Amino acid sequence: MMRYKNVEFRQSGVKDSNGYATDADRRSEIIAWNYNEDYDKETCYTLCWLETDKEGYYMKTIGDRYIEYEDMEALNHVTKYAMRSLNVQFEFEERQYY
Repeated sequence: MMRYKNVEFRQSGVKDSNGYATDADRRSEIIAWNYNEDYDKETCYTLCWLETDKEGYYMKTIGDRYIEYEDMEALNHVTKYAMRSLNVQFEFEERQYY
């Protein structure tokens, strides 16, 4: 988990900054938080999913949410962290010897 401003990298099965843990089989994602006055708490929406294939992780955007997000500094910062972390984990797991 890594949050910078209102953008967060939420990894499968790991609690986010509000204490919510996603299911272990859910894709990792980059989310944006908004304060919702009606509920008096933060709510989030997904900007992109981070998926894997035989070469490593890649980003799958949802419509134009990623490119239209207002704080590109925070979004790029979190996305770089997430992709680097996941790809290091992927490389480690793929090169394990049993």
